[in-house]
Parts: sequence; structure tokens; C-alpha cells
Amino acid sequence: MAQPHEQTTPAATPARRGRLGLVIIGLVAAVCAGGWAVIMGNVGQQPGIAQQTITYSVLSDSAVRITYSVSKSRDDEVRCVVDAFDTDFAIVGEQEITLPRGQKSLTRTDTLQTSKRATGARVQTCRKV
Repeated sequence: MAQPHEQTTPAATPARRGRLGLVIIGLVAAVCAGGWAVIMGNVGQQPGIAQQTITYSVLSDSAVRITYSVSKSRDDEVRCVVDAFDTDFAIVGEQEITLPRGQKSLTRTDTLQTSKRATGARVQTCRKV
């Protein structure tokens, strides 16, 4: 009497299922990491306001020159802080600037007086008034 031939359907091997699971977990982790990077990159920024430090130059122990730009909606009045800092990132000079309504962008150069030698300068903390 002949034995009936058993037919088996090809099933995924455990190793193949394991690799597929790792690929799916990796893709989910990459998407989450990308989303987190976008969120952290925009923390503290005001929507519609873009500020950028273009260049700065330390002139002396008591002055630094900074060139910067600020862009915003034409209908908003915006106030920004421009500051200079030392090697410990302590603020050694500061100035507040205002962009009035009707003006969409501003690029300017200012000289900040500092309490001691600065190592850098930046435009930051732009907020709608």
C-alpha cells in the first residue's frame, strides 16, 4: 500500500519572519525619529517669524558688530533681542529691535556695546507684540 503524498504549503521560515519584523520596527523607529527631529527643531519658534544671524565681528573688548535679518508677516509688529555672549555663553551686551507693521523684512547691522569681550553675537527671541 502506497503512502499518500503529503503536500505542504510553503510557510515563511522563522528567520524570514524575524527579519521582516525587524525591518518593520526599524521603519517605525525611523519615522518616529524624523518626526521628533522636526518637532525639536521648531520648539520655541513663532510661526511666521524667521530670524537669522548673517555675520558678526568682535571689534574690541567692549563692542561687537552684528548683521542679521528678520522676516515676518506684513500685518505683525515684532520685537527681537540681539545679544552678544562670552565664552561661557553669558550675555555681555543686548539690544531690542522692533519691526513695525507694514514692514515685511529687515536686514541691518548694529554695533552692540559689551561689558567685556564677546566671542559671538546672535539675533534671537523674536515675538509678536
